[in-house]
Amino acid sequence: MNYYEVLYIVSANLSDEERAALVSKFHEFVERNGGSLKSESEWGLKTLAYPILKQDRGYYYLAYVNLPASAVKDLYYFFRVTDGFLRAMIVKKVEKEVKSAPKEPEVKEEQAGVEPEEVQENV
Repeated sequence: MNYYEVLYIVSANLSDEERAALVSKFHEFVERNGGSLKSESEWGLKTLAYPILKQDRGYYYLAYVNLPASAVKDLYYFFRVTDGFLRAMIVKKVEKEVKSAPKEPEVKEEQAGVEPEEVQENV
């Protein structure tokens, strides 16, 4: 199983229910092909850099999935043939373990309360 980042754009001409149905179709596709959805976030309605299928706006979604390598080609095909998806990009990622945040350096008590000494110049 490989770890992938999937960015896809859904048409802005669809209603909220139709958009939710497309997103659930994507989820079903991943599960049907032996994968699992790790996380997904909706970036919202954005203006496209250039028109795609005569549309200049779209809803962006970013998903992280575990998917067999053999299903990636089918996923590209799924995005192309399903009406409502404007574009999709799939990038293979390396799944990193989440480690605890590094500890902040400790400040010695002696140095914490001491003010810097004044320097006197001999004139």
